[in-house]
Amino acid sequence: MEYGRLGERQHRMRVPVLEILSSMLLFGAIILGMLELVEYSSTKDDLPTDLTIAGIPVGGLSEADVQIRLEEIYVDQPVQLFYMGSPIVLDPVEVGFRLNTEAMLAEARAQSTQSQDFWAGFWNFLGRRPVAAVTVPLNAEVVESNVRDYLLALKERYDIQPGDAGFDLGTLTFRSGQMGQGLDVDAAVPLVMEALVQPEAPNRRVDLPTLQVGGAEGGMETLRQAILDLMANRGFVYNGDETLASVYVMDLATGEEIGILEDVRHSAVSTIKIPIMINLFKQKLLMDQESAYLLTESILCSNNASSNLLMQVSGATGDITAAEAQLRNGLNQVSCSAQELGAEQTYISAPLWVADRAYEFEAAVCRPQTQSNPDFNAASDPYAQTTAEDMGMLLTQIYDCANNGSGLMALYPDDITQTECRQMLEVLSGNRIGRLIELGVPEGTRVAHKNGWGPPGTSADAAIVFSPGGDYVLVMYTWELDKDGNNLPTLQAWELIEDVSRLTYNYFNPSQPLLEPRQPINPLGAIDCVTVMSPDQVNLDDIDQNRVDKNGEPLPGACYGGASHYNPATGTCLEWDNWGRN
Repeated sequence: MEYGRLGERQHRMRVPVLEILSSMLLFGAIILGMLELVEYSSTKDDLPTDLTIAGIPVGGLSEADVQIRLEEIYVDQPVQLFYMGSPIVLDPVEVGFRLNTEAMLAEARAQSTQSQDFWAGFWNFLGRRPVAAVTVPLNAEVVESNVRDYLLALKERYDIQPGDAGFDLGTLTFRSGQMGQGLDVDAAVPLVMEALVQPEAPNRRVDLPTLQVGGAEGGMETLRQAILDLMANRGFVYNGDETLASVYVMDLATGEEIGILEDVRHSAVSTIKIPIMINLFKQKLLMDQESAYLLTESILCSNNASSNLLMQVSGATGDITAAEAQLRNGLNQVSCSAQELGAEQTYISAPLWVADRAYEFEAAVCRPQTQSNPDFNAASDPYAQTTAEDMGMLLTQIYDCANNGSGLMALYPDDITQTECRQMLEVLSGNRIGRLIELGVPEGTRVAHKNGWGPPGTSADAAIVFSPGGDYVLVMYTWELDKDGNNLPTLQAWELIEDVSRLTYNYFNPSQPLLEPRQPINPLGAIDCVTVMSPDQVNLDDIDQNRVDKNGEPLPGACYGGASHYNPATGTCLEWDNWGRN
């Protein structure tokens, strides 16, 4: 046997298993690598798996699916608004809300690590290494003006409007309108805009803020309507053929004013003593005691003789020495001064009546250059006329001068001082009759006024009322056809003026109204005046000094009834009778 050949034969038959196996493994690795490369290449441009866009996890979704998902959350999901508890659904599209989806996807791609080095990304893919999380903030358009317009439309539709102001003729009081509730648009806009960019439903709810809207306050036109209704309620026809009423009111704090036939001429009666007083102070650079005494008689006791003497005193200028010439000049001065101050319809052309024929003449004076209301005829005195508006203007000029250094001082800077205007108010404040405008305000309220009444059926009062709720001017004239031939007005007209006064006071003082009408001391007329006995006792800076005590009653040395009741023989006036009550 040939053993040696057998071994050789066996050696030639050996298989290279290791090489084959290695080759197979290498081939498999190449195939696997190629497959991984193909898979990586196919997913390289996909969105990262750990991706959040606008607060929404969208990893692994296609871009189309991402867009659908984002629109479901931000566009299709409404914002819930609650206005005073009532739900309102806000569709984001209604306010022009729009997602910038393409911009957000582009940002996601830019942040993805897969968009960096190809082979580094492939190596991470092979190793199944985690990819860094990508977060893209919301990119959307919300136009503030659209949101504001939407809320304004809600406000207009759903606000609870405040109630209108009104008045009660039973109590002569005013009421503010009921409080309203209104959407606070400025505060609501940022809340709604923030809710529109919230992904979660609980955060897409807004309780709209509101504001209480104060009830409407009654303006001056409310007061005007109240006065008109009051006159109708009292049966007084303010614009009739047999009765007329003119009213003027000014709020001295704001300058607001109202009028009812305020431009109709009436007999000026004793209210003409207001421009007589103004002209006296204009002519007197320093008021002497005798003139001051005549002034108190003129204003406080409405003494016509004293008023005529005051016009004569002011008219004694230059070389005018005759009494009648002085008075004529004084009449012209009063008329001209009134018209210069804006009281265009006011004049006095004859002395006030004193039952003395020597005073029965008419002077040439400044006459109105503009026409008054031609539609109404109050049968006014041809020798002394005015309007409610004119008297209101003069009182306002005095008030502005006394309190602000304007008014009369602006027109007569060299002739009238602020002190003199305060003295005018002081004298007018001493005029107490217990009726008309005085009786329409609470007792103790300061009223600077001049009243008047007389033929042909005229009643008048022109006042500045100093009230807690504000100072105001109230002027009222009434005219009644003299049916009974007594040349006097009726108590109905007086009571109407008193009611209008209370109504006006309550308008300016709604929280402290005068609820019950005051009863007059003298139901049939006014109370008598009180003046001092001699000129040296007059104090224009304190008109009550030497005249009345703190209760308003005459001091022992004062003259109850004024100079017209003074008895030179005994040196006394009327005996004090407690204002006629005794």
